[in-house]
Amino acid sequence: MHKEVGILLKKGVIFLLPIVAWACIVIAVDPFNYFNISNLISTNAKEKSAQQLNSLLYNTVNFKNNPTNSIIIGDSRIRKLPTERIKELTGDGYYSMYSNAAKLNEIIDLFWFCTSHADLKNVLIGINFNLFNEYAYANRVADVKELIENPFIYIFNSNTAETVYLSLKNELFGIKEKQPKDRDKWWEYNIQTVAKNHYSKYKYPEDVLARLQEMNDYCNEHKINLKLLIVPIHQEFHKRLVDYELSSEEERFKNDISAIGSVIDFDYPNSITNNKACFGDPLHTTDSVSRIIVNEIFSDSLVIGRKL
Repeated sequence: MHKEVGILLKKGVIFLLPIVAWACIVIAVDPFNYFNISNLISTNAKEKSAQQLNSLLYNTVNFKNNPTNSIIIGDSRIRKLPTERIKELTGDGYYSMYSNAAKLNEIIDLFWFCTSHADLKNVLIGINFNLFNEYAYANRVADVKELIENPFIYIFNSNTAETVYLSLKNELFGIKEKQPKDRDKWWEYNIQTVAKNHYSKYKYPEDVLARLQEMNDYCNEHKINLKLLIVPIHQEFHKRLVDYELSSEEERFKNDISAIGSVIDFDYPNSITNNKACFGDPLHTTDSVSRIIVNEIFSDSLVIGRKL
């Protein structure tokens, strides 16, 4: 009997060893800074892999570990807004809580996530018409919250495994810069395919509008300075909206959100939206234009942007 128990224990130890070893590797590398106790891998090596693979998870964990009272929330279009310049203008340290391909319902979810980890003072939300669509929906924030609350899910998550590998690769062999896309082909892909995905199927999102109002009510009640930002997109991409006969819906969108709170609009015919040189692709402005946007918003001197 004792011999059988001993054999069983040995088998159990052999079974557990790789699990324990993997957990130790994840804690040591910690690509998303979940445990925030190891400096084995450089921040740059982690960011290059984790931000690329799962920007939502990386940014939410980072905010949980280092909360600020001023935040910018949105999709990849707000990523380039220079927070260091905002601090120069306002003295406030803003955190960019962005997620690649974020949906508007997820942006609202991120707002509530941030309220649970910080006493917010200033909030800037990136909100454009192509996000304001009932069919533009995802639920990744709920998955991230579950992962944040359960370290076992984090340790044995496939994203974590892939990012551990990429972080180690970056650390050991150096970070290889991605080859730039062919700009003309990428531009055309956005105009034809991405715009079709955004605009070909549309339904006015009544529930999202109600959630935006709820968010604004919370900000008013807690004296949080809330601004909504409509970033510029190139006129060629905007034309696709017209092609799908959504001009009246876009106008309704702007009217409705202007009734919710303070809205600054850069997405109308102007010197940015009419100039291809202001964009890396039809949806993303260059660094210099992002700086112009920040200068106008945070120095309260709108030239191109307009209040709705």
